[in-house]
Amino acid sequence: MGLFRRRSESVTPHVSTPVRADVIAIADAVPRQRICVIGQVARMRARPATGIPSLAVTISDDTGSMVAVWTGRRAIGGITLGRTVLIEGVARPVGDRLEMTNPLYTLLP
Repeated sequence: MGLFRRRSESVTPHVSTPVRADVIAIADAVPRQRICVIGQVARMRARPATGIPSLAVTISDDTGSMVAVWTGRRAIGGITLGRTVLIEGVARPVGDRLEMTNPLYTLLP
């Protein structure tokens, strides 16, 4: 058997399971409550907010999207377009969408 080949019995199927029990869909997010969501980075913008740099990242899943804003930063290592991230924090309504300011984040494979 070659160096880069696997035996078929050693390959396990990929099962999509939540990383944590409290993860919810973005569409189920309730404003002004602590939530935890998983999604892919769909858009990134560095924007100044009253002279303070900030990074706005749009996170999307199959049910919707929301924006995570980190103040005082123009970039975060590892957060790139298409990357799957888990974010946790308190969402607030801004216009017709939800936004989290300075959420906790975990980079996922």
